[in-house]
Amino acid sequence: MNQSLRVLKILRELPWARGRSHSTAAALARRFAVSERTIYRDLTFLQEAGYAIANDRQGYYLLPTDQCVPIDLSAGEIASLVYACYWIEDAMPVALRPDLRAVIDKLTAACGSPDALSAALAGDDGMDISPPQTDGPAAAGNMAVAFQARRAGRKLRGIYRSPDRDERTERVLHPYSVTYRGDAHYLVAFCELRCKERTFRLDRFEDFQILDELADIPEGYDLDGHFAGAWEVTSGRRQYVKILVRGRTARRLRSSRLHPSQRVVRKGHNEIELHFHVALTDEFRTWVLGLGPDAVVVKPSSLRKQMAELVENMSANYSST
Repeated sequence: MNQSLRVLKILRELPWARGRSHSTAAALARRFAVSERTIYRDLTFLQEAGYAIANDRQGYYLLPTDQCVPIDLSAGEIASLVYACYWIEDAMPVALRPDLRAVIDKLTAACGSPDALSAALAGDDGMDISPPQTDGPAAAGNMAVAFQARRAGRKLRGIYRSPDRDERTERVLHPYSVTYRGDAHYLVAFCELRCKERTFRLDRFEDFQILDELADIPEGYDLDGHFAGAWEVTSGRRQYVKILVRGRTARRLRSSRLHPSQRVVRKGHNEIELHFHVALTDEFRTWVLGLGPDAVVVKPSSLRKQMAELVENMSANYSST
């Protein structure tokens, strides 16, 4: 074993805290079948290279350092980590999104070159590590296609199955962002069929593919702005909503953060007012219904009427059985 390879392996053998393993010069010498003098020389080489190495009589260990420690990762594993970084960049709210450019650059260097990383990203093993797939394998495959199209700035085409009408339509899309909301993965894109920015659940696409045509993607796209009025996924025109909540539900919700537009006003020990600016979608109405008899919509009158009709219809369903 030449010195370069041995030094890298020694570096991986050293623990990050004192007293956690036996990494004495004698133990390292036995591990690599060399003399202790050779180990001392290798450790000196690492210290001169900038690695902070200490000894506490139980063995050598690494002190906190800015130096990168080499790790054994295949090109496919590195590509999976890069996919995870892309997912975080695209899916997280702007206020919480970390700057991962330096991380991606280091992973690219570890892969050997940008070309080597691109080849790994194009392989089947590029999705070994991904966000939790609660919406099935179709979402995983389509998410990989969407990411590749977004990074390449290309249009997408696929057959989309609408959940409400159960119809299939061909869509040509300009991909803006991939996000995870409400236990599923979604693509936010400009739809040429509807001539609008829309949200598509990724597991509902069939024959999903990247086109050669360039997509028109806004610079610095605001994903938070797109979902500003949505309760979970569905966007729409925002309206002011005021809900009076009492009892145990009030105590449970008074410290909960339910929506970015939320404002809570305490009216008493067991009574609060919830104020929102949201779209009056089925998602939101279902949530209000789930609050049960402890909650009543005060404003707007249109939502109050809709909730009254829903409760009446539910009561009729139960009274007829």
